[in-house]
Amino acid sequence: MTDITETVAPYSGRIAGLFKDSADVLQSESEVITHVMAELSAHKSFISNKDIIGALLVHLELEQEPVNQDILRKALEVVVQRTPDDVI
Repeated sequence: MTDITETVAPYSGRIAGLFKDSADVLQSESEVITHVMAELSAHKSFISNKDIIGALLVHLELEQEPVNQDILRKALEVVVQRTPDDVI
């Protein structure tokens, strides 16, 4: 498995660090998050949690396989749980 900080560290190392050694992120979810962050980093110089959430939602809408949908949902849940609330 590719190290998530190697994949996207130049772009948003803080976000990558949140997921790298987390006990509640399974390998499948970690791979999905890494893949999404790599896709986003190809088009953007900085990736926010909102970018990751949006990309995961797009993947979830397009995915047909129930097992893959479940992995995407869990990955989305992990990102949302680690995203700080917006200050009003």
